[in-house]
Formats: sequence, structure tokens, C-alpha cells
Amino acid sequence: MSLDDERRRFELMLHAARCESAPVELGERVLDHVQYRLRLEKPGEPLPASRALGLTLLGCALVAAAAVLAVRGLSTSSPLLVAEPAASAERDRSSPGSPNKTAANAALSVCRGRASAAGAAPLIDDFEDGDDAIASLEQRSGFWRWAREIDAPGTAPALLPVPRPQRTRGNELALHVKGGRLLDWGATVEFTFRPACYDASVYQGVAFLARGPGRIYVSPREVGVIPSAEGGSCERDCHNPHVIKIDLDGQWRTYLVRWSELRQRGFDKPSLDASRLHSLAFLIRPEDTPYDVWLDDVRFLPR
Repeated sequence: MSLDDERRRFELMLHAARCESAPVELGERVLDHVQYRLRLEKPGEPLPASRALGLTLLGCALVAAAAVLAVRGLSTSSPLLVAEPAASAERDRSSPGSPNKTAANAALSVCRGRASAAGAAPLIDDFEDGDDAIASLEQRSGFWRWAREIDAPGTAPALLPVPRPQRTRGNELALHVKGGRLLDWGATVEFTFRPACYDASVYQGVAFLARGPGRIYVSPREVGVIPSAEGGSCERDCHNPHVIKIDLDGQWRTYLVRWSELRQRGFDKPSLDASRLHSLAFLIRPEDTPYDVWLDDVRFLPR
């Protein structure tokens, strides 16, 4: 691509970013979050007008930045951390032009920079830090998002923790999503592992607190079910993740999900490969809407 072509692409991207407006809901959640954090720091004290203006401008800047990032379609790739092991003998036996060989090559490309959990720090996120990032432990990172069928591609609102019902000292924040009837594929609360293709096989599953009412499907998704255009390695029969159904009720309860309990749609499907995780999702299907779901204390389940 020539320098002129690159300049034109940049100008088009910049123009789109200037014209793009973030969802109103995103701005409200960012500003609510800023105000809530301030109350935590100095409970009961009035907010000076100058600082209130500054926080408002900061919130607006964050909203604008989110819109720019959505337009640019930032890649979820990360710097290489660990070299991918050599291909297995089974992959080597595949013919060069076969679908298995193509899928294996795509998986190797995605997983080249994967990191591995050591098994000593199972916490994924307890949300007490008040931000949308998972805990930076065992070389993993990621950001929570709330995607719904009613959102335009790339405009899923930020998902920030809020004060949880039945708060206790040291456990005051949680994720909360609520919405009306959905008709297509539903909604999801999720994060994508960075780097891609995270190896969590040292653990036996995930655990979390949740309350409803409602029903959700827990889905640790491996790279092999995510299309290559979305950061995975799938070329066919994509978006068929391993899932398990969880029926919630109005009380906080702890749920344990083991890798061996997860199933894909269809017959004779392989078990989940927890060494190649792309993301962790809590799915809400259209038949389970309207919905009102709380999540807290998400962690891996030690062996």
C-alpha cells in the first residue's frame, strides 16, 4: 500500500471517529462509575464544583475515546509471551490441503503467543477494584463487555461494577445486566483473554457467584469455535461453543462448572480444550429474556 493510500485510509478513519457517537448508556455508566468511586474515597463530603466539572469532562473524554476505539476496531492481539509448542504428530499426519490441516495451521497462528496459568492464582475478577478489567494474574488480561443483539457491531457498552445487593465488608461490587425481550441471539457478558489462546488446563473449571431470576449458559470458548475474522481459528461450523445451563434464583449462590461438564451442540463433539481458551462468556438466550442477572467473584476452579 502506498503512502497516499495509507494517508487516505487514516483520514477516512479519523472522519468516522469524529462522526461516531457512543451510546448514551455508555456515558451514563462511566459518569456513574466516576461518581461512585469518589463517594468511596470521601463518603459524605460534597463534591467541589471544580472537581465535578473535571470529572464530567473526564467521563466525556472516556466516552469519546470508547467511540474512537469502536470505530477503529482495535485488535485483541497482544505481544508474544510464550512460544507455541511444535505441532503434534496428529497434525503432521494431516494432508496439506485438508480442512484439519488448515484449521491446525490457523490455531497455531492464533496460539503462537499464548500464556499459561500456573495454578496458583485462580481469581479472574472479584470486581472490587471497580474497573472493567479482569485481575492481572498469571499473564492474563481482558476487559468485560456487555454485548446485545440490539447493539451495532463494535458498540457494546462498557460494563463496570456497581454496588451489589446484600453488600458485605470487602464484597461491595458486582456486575449487573438487565434488559427486555430479545428475539435473535440474545445477550452476553464476556471478556476475551489477552494474549489469545490462554492455557487454563491446570485448572478444572470455573466458579462464580450469581443471582437471577433467570437462566444463563456458561461458556468458556476455545479459539477453535471463534471465526478467524474475530480472533479465533474457526473456518466452518463456528460459534458452536461448549456450554452448560445454569438456573438462577433470587439468592446469591456459588456455581461450579467443570470443563468435563461442558457440551457442544451436535453428536460426537470433542471435549473442551482448556489449553486454548479465547474467552469466557455468560450467555443469555432470547427465550430467557427479559433478564436481570448479577455476577460476582469469578475464578478458576483449582484441581
